[in-house]
Amino acid sequence: MSGFEKHPILANGEYYITPLEKRIGGGNITRPHEYFEAKQRLLSNIDSIQAEIEKEKEIFVKEKVVCVRLEPKYEAKSYVPTSLISESHMKLIGGRKYSADDTEQSKAKMYFLRATNAELEDLKTKFSTSEKDGVKSWREQICTIKSIDFLSPSEKTMGFPDDWEEGVVEIVLHPLGSDYKEAIKGFFRLTNLNHKNVAVRSYDDGLTFLCARMNKTSIESVQKYNPLRSIKPLDDDWDELFLRRSSIVAPAPQPPEQIIKPFVKIGVFDGGVKSGTPLLDPYVVSHDMVGTKATERFLDHGSGVCGAVLYGTNLRGKTESDHVDNPSVSIESFRVFPTVPDSEPTKNYQMYSTIDIIERVVSERSDIKIYNVSFGPKGAILDDDINRFTYVCDKLSYDAPDGINPLFCIAAGNDGNLEKPLNRIQSPADMVNGLGIGAYSISFLGDKYRSSYSCIGPGREGAKIKPDLLEFGGDTSMPFITTKSGAELMGEQGTSFASPVVAGKIGKLMAASPQIHPHMARALLIHHATPDESISQDEQGFGFCPNDVTEVLNCSDKKVTILYEGEISSTTTAKLPIFLPDVSTTHGMAHLTWTICTVVNPNVNDSDAYTNNCIEDTFYPNEMKFSFRGPKKTEQLNLLKSEDIQRAKELFGLGYQKSELPVSRSAKPCFAEADLRSNDYKWDTVIRKEISMRCSSLLSPFLSLHAIGRDDYEREKIKYFVVITVDIPKYSGSVYDGVLQTYRNLAPIEIQNINRISAQT
Repeated sequence: MSGFEKHPILANGEYYITPLEKRIGGGNITRPHEYFEAKQRLLSNIDSIQAEIEKEKEIFVKEKVVCVRLEPKYEAKSYVPTSLISESHMKLIGGRKYSADDTEQSKAKMYFLRATNAELEDLKTKFSTSEKDGVKSWREQICTIKSIDFLSPSEKTMGFPDDWEEGVVEIVLHPLGSDYKEAIKGFFRLTNLNHKNVAVRSYDDGLTFLCARMNKTSIESVQKYNPLRSIKPLDDDWDELFLRRSSIVAPAPQPPEQIIKPFVKIGVFDGGVKSGTPLLDPYVVSHDMVGTKATERFLDHGSGVCGAVLYGTNLRGKTESDHVDNPSVSIESFRVFPTVPDSEPTKNYQMYSTIDIIERVVSERSDIKIYNVSFGPKGAILDDDINRFTYVCDKLSYDAPDGINPLFCIAAGNDGNLEKPLNRIQSPADMVNGLGIGAYSISFLGDKYRSSYSCIGPGREGAKIKPDLLEFGGDTSMPFITTKSGAELMGEQGTSFASPVVAGKIGKLMAASPQIHPHMARALLIHHATPDESISQDEQGFGFCPNDVTEVLNCSDKKVTILYEGEISSTTTAKLPIFLPDVSTTHGMAHLTWTICTVVNPNVNDSDAYTNNCIEDTFYPNEMKFSFRGPKKTEQLNLLKSEDIQRAKELFGLGYQKSELPVSRSAKPCFAEADLRSNDYKWDTVIRKEISMRCSSLLSPFLSLHAIGRDDYEREKIKYFVVITVDIPKYSGSVYDGVLQTYRNLAPIEIQNINRISAQT
């Protein structure tokens, strides 16, 4: 065997997944405060809160929103103040991070609780008496709390530059249950804004988002409004997104000699497509969602994005005498701008109107599973605030009535050349259930590098590695060549064109195999992305997107890729075998790579706990190697070796205990919550890891996937997609054949000729 023969990747890995009993333990934890000191301090906090209510230092509705601030390093879900909440009957309505002493290193967790006057008085009674002193869970939680107070006015305002005087803002009100209408009315009374000039969007059991034009004075007046969670400026001027005009215009090549319209559809929200564009007309169905007059600038942008979906980077070098190949996908184009002044003023907020359209289209069009969005509000994301655009895209991706979750590809933004943190990715590219796409350029020598304009990471909690991928977006020296309205090509640059290239690649994978759904394709692209070790992860995410995505559907004799997909309930653990033929006598190394993508229900109420669920992965290289723990030391023994079996008997006689699970090769040297989040990306929806080991040290290796849920989501199921690649260069024979012969339920995916599943027109 040469080792270079191509074979289809293998599916059905989930047929071999089994439950795994994994005991999760923990030791004694030191609390930051003594109980009686903490109780007296919190009693004083309640006195101060009641005094502020009495003096009306804040403006309230019936229920008050108070902040329970934990000490730094107590952000794990086990520290949620559940005892305090249950004993006081206050209601947990969200949370976020706060700065304990105005430094980034002192970030700590803060929870928002909704309380009546009576509930506050009841909590005061519990602090002032010995009623709960004997309850262990109560004592432990009280010792982790720094303070109970109100959100300060400065904590409510985010992202305002010093010279800001007036503009469009997004206002977020806390979830107040049945009182949410009163909270909205109170906002209007306080600001004297006309209802007709404010867009209001409320979500079930969630936040209320408002979009309005306000000035500095009205911002200051609303800062003392207790139901206010946050207020930030919103760059709502789409015109700025399309100020760049094409510097290169050339005649377009000819359409295919025989037009074949693909069945896989990609939804594009953009500026629309002008009829009479030969390279687009056969493949694009246009929908006018705004009813306004389309402009040349927006049509050119929409045409360029659609051309990037259909043809990727393949239009470079084409002349007007060339014929292009049929694309792998077709497009449903939804024109969402420009919006113009309307008799209903709230329609003038372009972002909110656009989000409304996206919500409606994605909910109604179950035949479209991939969407591209190459625009968004200008400005870097904020860790402690979730933009409505991001939340809507994440929620739409999670909701899947037919079982197939849609996928959004989002342009990361073009402010990467600004100073930090203004160069950070822009909403909704920070979504946790989708792909945020940055741009790369190519030098004259053919080297790839991040385009200077491409926004960088990190992303938010739940998707800290952002952008997910870099795709070619062009620059002034080598522009992105795509379609212009009419029979012309144009040279452009921007993440606006990198993102639709990736959307087209996802569609191509789906067209090539019916077993590849959008989020499995998402996992495959991330799995095969190529990182550049010379630049930071914040610049590139997981790396450069594969050029020819059909190659990710192939294995070789020595390198095998297996797909798994399924659902797992929180608090349970699944065992995923890593399929290997017998490698114990093989000299050399085995290289193992795995990628896990999940689709989770977003929690818009808590920016720090935005992902309600996550999966923790652990690698076990040898199913017969165990730890034996004694009073003073631990030994590891391979129970396939006779001498180790004898030693195990001796250790049992000395009181040693054998571990329940084999010895793991853990990627988690630190077990504090903050370390797990920053080093192991706990609570993120994407995991990609690799490891190399001697073949002789591997015996039936496996991954354990442990599902975790927060709060009310403890029993919610998590949908996951896993890609595992095994590469054994010195294996004698074919690893691919050995795996298929050993594991008969695995099967090569069906790869089909794309044109055979398309309709001739």
